[in-house]
Amino acid sequence: MVIKSEIHFYGDGDCELIAENLLFRVHKNILVLSSAFFNGMFSAAQPSRDELITISQTGRTVARIELRDAAKDIEQLLSFLYPNTFFEISWEDVENLLRLADKYIVETLTSACVAFLKRSYQDEPLRALKLAETYSIATVYKESSKLVLDRFEHFFYDSSNLDQLSKQTQKKLKVSRQQYVEGLNKIFCVTVDRRFPPLATDHLRTKFEECVKDICAFPFQTPSYSWMKLHQVDCNRHFECREELRRLKPFINEKIVAIFGCKYEPLAWARSSFDANDPCYPFIELRDDY
Repeated sequence: MVIKSEIHFYGDGDCELIAENLLFRVHKNILVLSSAFFNGMFSAAQPSRDELITISQTGRTVARIELRDAAKDIEQLLSFLYPNTFFEISWEDVENLLRLADKYIVETLTSACVAFLKRSYQDEPLRALKLAETYSIATVYKESSKLVLDRFEHFFYDSSNLDQLSKQTQKKLKVSRQQYVEGLNKIFCVTVDRRFPPLATDHLRTKFEECVKDICAFPFQTPSYSWMKLHQVDCNRHFECREELRRLKPFINEKIVAIFGCKYEPLAWARSSFDANDPCYPFIELRDDY
């Protein structure tokens, strides 16, 4: 038995969609303007007689299209397309909405989902990374990877968390993590051997060595913590220390990048105003160069 939708059944509609046993009467223009899928469907073919139904009250005939998605999914899609209905995207439905946006080629819905992920990726970085990979959202992929790499052991202590990530993305994450661990070993060795940094002031060197010992102690600190500690080494008590550090900071920054084998950047779309002392993170990108 077919049931009329309580939300999307418009008396002046000129097209009907049916999903499972739920009937929607909607407006063809809204579908055509919002969805390249429906635009192509209505442009490419005329409905057959079997696909037309007559509205008894007016005698008008309208096309009826049967869709294979769940009724609640089509209802949610229509609620996004129609201006008289509104809902907020959440983690509970963003994955399904991205699937619908991709299937029915609704660019505005894709944009809304991407905007949600940009706002919310810090809450669920692994889920954001998985969705960004599936739907080729390069910006979200890069930013969410920063937080995944920063808490690598937390996310991958349970191997099931790797599910839904491609082998390529898994490899990228593991390579980046290995670069970080090897970088800690390198910086510890060159600092202990006093080959780096080239500091003439013993007091400043001692502070730098203490910092390196802190970040290299097991269990290892996060990459963002290590980056922040290395860039906050300072000495305000001695004029010669301040001058030497000011002169050498650009060199130290360049050397640290070389030691860890990748660039570090702050988080994009930060929830607070940018601060020069904000931590920086390693990241991976959505491209085929691994």
